[in-house]
Amino acid sequence: FSNGSRKNPKLKTFEKLHNNKIMSLLPIQSTQPQSLRRRRLAVILITLVALSFINLQENNGRNQASVTDSYKHHNKFVWEPPPRRLDSLRDAFPNDVSSIASYEDLHSLVNFDIPMPRDLNIVFMGDSLTRYQYLDLAFFLSRNGTWDREDHDEHFEIRDGKMSWNTFFTLTNEMLSPFENLCDCSRFGKNKDTARENRYFYEPHDNNRLTFLLKFGHRPFRSSWDVSYINEHSDSLVNDPQNVDIAQTLNWTEVIDKFVCKIIPRPTFFVFNSGLWADDELVEVDVQTKIVQSLSNCNIISVYKTTTIPMIDEPKNHNRDEMCQLADICYNVSWTGLVTPDKHADNVHFTPPIYSMLNIHLLSMLASGEVLAVNS
Repeated sequence: FSNGSRKNPKLKTFEKLHNNKIMSLLPIQSTQPQSLRRRRLAVILITLVALSFINLQENNGRNQASVTDSYKHHNKFVWEPPPRRLDSLRDAFPNDVSSIASYEDLHSLVNFDIPMPRDLNIVFMGDSLTRYQYLDLAFFLSRNGTWDREDHDEHFEIRDGKMSWNTFFTLTNEMLSPFENLCDCSRFGKNKDTARENRYFYEPHDNNRLTFLLKFGHRPFRSSWDVSYINEHSDSLVNDPQNVDIAQTLNWTEVIDKFVCKIIPRPTFFVFNSGLWADDELVEVDVQTKIVQSLSNCNIISVYKTTTIPMIDEPKNHNRDEMCQLADICYNVSWTGLVTPDKHADNVHFTPPIYSMLNIHLLSMLASGEVLAVNS
């Protein structure tokens, strides 16, 4: 107590007892009954322990306050609670990339070690630029939080002309098994008019659901699915066009009203992009307005993804900034213009880890709006 602080009244009692020589209350030769001596000894020992604990707590409090004041003086903090896992996801991708000058600088700021989301329910709709992003996120969710990497024995490769489309569908579906049981997929050669590629992914442990719906420019969306049963996860890899009933041939707005809004359980997010098609109906303002309104009517959050930047820009790469103004969330991926040639599989597609970076950006953005949950 050399610092002159006020003494606790209980500590004064302790000192008084000490000054009166507590131990003298216990003479070796006592005529008191043994049971009474034991009771008195027990009370005294309990009192000593309690008062010693109080003394220790007060000393610790003074020491902590002293350390805290010292750190505050040096403009530092002593301790703060560990960040919540949701916070770590929010901070996984830079909020502002406008001042980042190179791909290497951006890559160094991305945290690939993010927590597993749960209760995720996203529909992706678009062309191949969106397909590979879906496959990358599905891989991450099916591998308990491991991103696709080129140095892994098993990883996705951008399909080249040597592999048939139906082989590609089969291989990618098997890689995501047993979580992607539904692949309404069929395509032959370069014929896009009859192509179908609609995938449904469900990972039950964390209740994560992804859907990919293929849409080529002005060409209608095609599906053989009865949308009311795709959540039942029946075994349905379709790659033979014979004897397949096409249940849906829809444009952008019809696919939302008649398909997306009828998926059970209803999706939380609709992430869409139309790619690099010059004949795309999505350039029409009326279509854009109807898409956002239809999604709003069935309580699905619209997320418009700007088109990733090709290695060599093309005239048909329309800029649709007005869509960003209409959608609930503008998912601006203009940073893909920083991607170096060695990370391009071709002019418009990427190699790892670009699609993983796109997905970390997406999840980070959704977490920032607190509409995304993660495992604790």
